[in-house]
Amino acid sequence: MKKSLIILVNLLLIGVTSGLWVLVLIFYLIWKSTEKRKNQQMSTSSSAKSFTKFQGSKFAQDSAKGAVFEYASLINGDLIEAPFAIIDLETNGLDKNKHRVIEIAVKRISPTGDPIDEIATLIDPESLDIGPTFIHHIKAEDVIGAPKFIDFAPSLLARLSGSIAVAHHAAFEDGFLGTEFARIGKGLNAIPCIDTLWLARQVIDLPNYKLATVLDWFGIPEQDSHTALGDVRLLAKLLPVLLDKSKPLRFNTSVKTFTFEPTDLKLKTRVSNLKKGDQGWMANMLRKLPESGQGLTDEITTRYTELLSQYLSDGKITGEEAKQLSKVAGSGGLGASQVRRIHENYILGIEKLALSDGQMTPTEQKQLETIKAQLKG
Repeated sequence: MKKSLIILVNLLLIGVTSGLWVLVLIFYLIWKSTEKRKNQQMSTSSSAKSFTKFQGSKFAQDSAKGAVFEYASLINGDLIEAPFAIIDLETNGLDKNKHRVIEIAVKRISPTGDPIDEIATLIDPESLDIGPTFIHHIKAEDVIGAPKFIDFAPSLLARLSGSIAVAHHAAFEDGFLGTEFARIGKGLNAIPCIDTLWLARQVIDLPNYKLATVLDWFGIPEQDSHTALGDVRLLAKLLPVLLDKSKPLRFNTSVKTFTFEPTDLKLKTRVSNLKKGDQGWMANMLRKLPESGQGLTDEITTRYTELLSQYLSDGKITGEEAKQLSKVAGSGGLGASQVRRIHENYILGIEKLALSDGQMTPTEQKQLETIKAQLKG
């Protein structure tokens, strides 16, 4: 800037002494305009270069069509107001033609970001190959007894029906879902979809657009990442922030209504990396379960209640005991709402027993309060 001013002053002095100052000023303005255009071109070129790695079929593009999804646009198509079905998959590998889905979670939120429902389940890949356990923390024993993809497909379609799909790096989900639905002979029309990786690129400039990087930029703390349920919950917080910073999104497709043969809901849920934290073992167990699961049966209720009674005999549930309870809940496909119902009924049973003689003693009252504190969540 200083150099430019010195050049201008020198040119003006020359122009004044020679009577050509007007001509000199014109030449200077032309030179400045040329320099500005060069800088803009360099900036544009540099910006385009930084996104080169995101081009191609492996990444969602504006208005592009995938195997199952048709992606949002900032320019083309119509506005759609519909619930968002946020989806995340865990798989036993990266090749959609060789590997399989081993966990699915879907969380639906309203157009204004309010929660509607959520569901999650492990999926039996029809082999004991579960891939990199150190990433997704799923063991071979965990998928035994889990539903196959064909079993869960009706529940998945019910949530995609009438919704806009959302995923981070959605081309990954798109490819695996397309292959899994093809295996069971179910063809899907183009489902409107927002890829939050693509959307983040439109509104912020970051060195990379991994989910962890984008979350950190917006100050959203990570919880239970690399679990399907944990990731959809994080995206439910991120999506409204990105939409608020973006121009309205448009779609060249409409929401779809799917027809399917309903089946008995079969789920296998899981609790990953359970810790006591500030809220206690049981409160954190409930937080890590999906909010909804399959219906309670006498068998699973009895198994869980008997184990709960055993662990509460000393008035305290340890970390290992909480993990065992979470395994029983998971094997029964329970969500947090079902487990809370068992806890509530258990507490009511204790109260009823204590009042069976017409009064509750101070000792019984203290025992009851201890149980309530242990099961709080």
